[in-house]
Amino acid sequence: MEEETCLDCKRPTITVIDHSSGDTICSECGLVLEAHIIEYSEEWRTFASDDNRSDRDPNRVGAPTNPLLKSGNLVTVIEKPKENVSSVVSKDDISTLCRTQNQVKNHEEDLIKKAFEEIQRMTDALYLNIAVNSRACEIVSKFGGHANTKLRRGKKLYAVCAASVSMACRELKLSRTLKEIAMVANGVELKDIRKSSMVIKRVLESDQASVSAAQAIINTGELVRRFCSKLDISQREIMAIREAVEKAENFDIRRNPKSVLAAIIFMISHISQTNRRPIREIGIVAEVVENTIKNSVKDMYPYALKIIPNWYACEAEIIKRLDGVITSWDSAKNSV
Repeated sequence: MEEETCLDCKRPTITVIDHSSGDTICSECGLVLEAHIIEYSEEWRTFASDDNRSDRDPNRVGAPTNPLLKSGNLVTVIEKPKENVSSVVSKDDISTLCRTQNQVKNHEEDLIKKAFEEIQRMTDALYLNIAVNSRACEIVSKFGGHANTKLRRGKKLYAVCAASVSMACRELKLSRTLKEIAMVANGVELKDIRKSSMVIKRVLESDQASVSAAQAIINTGELVRRFCSKLDISQREIMAIREAVEKAENFDIRRNPKSVLAAIIFMISHISQTNRRPIREIGIVAEVVENTIKNSVKDMYPYALKIIPNWYACEAEIIKRLDGVITSWDSAKNSV
């Protein structure tokens, strides 16, 4: 019971909380002061309606969610029927449900859960903090899908867990040698841990490469607005540059984002007869040397018809303008 100010009584009165409906009621006049309140206390499992009332499980309702798992750890587990326990559902029906659940069960996620438990055991044995445990679990969660990075049962799983703990220790600058980790790795040899470490490095490098590629696209898009603003380029040309940058991502142009953007700005502006920008000015704004821009233009010239929008310039005009400037560069280079 708590005291709250009742709107009808116009004074503090003792209130009663009805947990079944979630209402806060004044004990003096019966006015509902608050409806559908949120229960912040712990959520306990009670099976009061079950036939076997003596078998109560006082555990919390389910496990906490885990963002490292695809299902979020939100699963339903159907246990096998126990002997000498009466139930409304027949044992045959429960057995059928168990078999069906095993058929649709995500066994790969079960391996990841087992790996999490093994990492927890290793980090506890090595007296490592929760940051190492979390990072090692994050590394293991990246496995899956491809055959060469799929988790396996047995000692291979223990080797991957030990290598993940070692990698997490290195990233967090904690001194744990492979020998120390191998001592708590259920008999896994050092060579197996080293092999798993090489696999983990490849997985992390590929993951980092995909992230870097996404960041490169975002950064290039941000640079378009800034560079074009400094060069005082018209809105029509900015639209053409943006579209060309997006299309250039589909081709194997082995240049950094700044070089690609500088080359596209030069090509778009050079095709225009009214708003041309000198290559020197573009290089100063993009912080790219002139020779790099020229080489980038030459590398992108074979894809120019596919990169430069058709609404900005026709194919004949693109070939005429760019072919002329590249020929002049080659002539000047040969004369020197």
